[in-house]
Amino acid sequence: MFRNPLTALLLAITGMAAQAGVLETSVAIDGVYIPALSLTSAAQTSAPAADKAQAALRRLQSRWPALRASLSRELAGGTTAQQSALRKALISVDADLLAEGKAVAAHDFKGAHESLEGVRITLMDLRVSRGVDYFVDRLTAFHEPMEVLALAGNVAAPAEALSPAKRAELEKAFAHARALWRGVEAKLPIGRLYALEGGRLAQFEKGVADETAALSRLSDALRGANTDALLKAAAATKPPFARAFTAFGQGD
Repeated sequence: MFRNPLTALLLAITGMAAQAGVLETSVAIDGVYIPALSLTSAAQTSAPAADKAQAALRRLQSRWPALRASLSRELAGGTTAQQSALRKALISVDADLLAEGKAVAAHDFKGAHESLEGVRITLMDLRVSRGVDYFVDRLTAFHEPMEVLALAGNVAAPAEALSPAKRAELEKAFAHARALWRGVEAKLPIGRLYALEGGRLAQFEKGVADETAALSRLSDALRGANTDALLKAAAATKPPFARAFTAFGQGD
């Protein structure tokens, strides 16, 4: 406890400024990272998306050094352990971006996308460990159980009844996803702080509304006995989430 109220106030103000800086830098990172992530996925099945994916990667690679320096500066305080975690996180992102660059050069867009997937997890864990409440991290956390649902809906054969074990897995993933989504809805971002405006703001708002509706339909399907309807509802949870998430990507 600080005996000097002025000291405590100054430290609080400094902490708030640092948090604001991390948020601003994180928004800028996602502005160039999310398009690269999305387009390396699209390029796996769409030849026209390949050139766009390469352009998005070049943009990400060119802006990362300055953004990396900003993030390092804004998180310069903390304990020795926190500083070690920061260095490791930044080195990990460096390695993922290097691997993605090599994969794109080889036109291995699947490998590039997989390399990029690790970036958002690394940065989410770093921000959470420092107590930074960054809205996009809520979407990243939701992605994991949502992906379980979406993959089940797209891979399982509709003509076959789900085994009790597989159904239990879906029910568990749904419960987890729904709890995380409620957290998303409870603290929606202020558009101007996240550079959301115009079409991208409308895209985000529609994505959130559609995801809420998709989860409601899946809840109904889980209470029923129609396997085809259940798998279809599970698969339908991914597209609206993708629209909400990619709204945070920024153009040139």
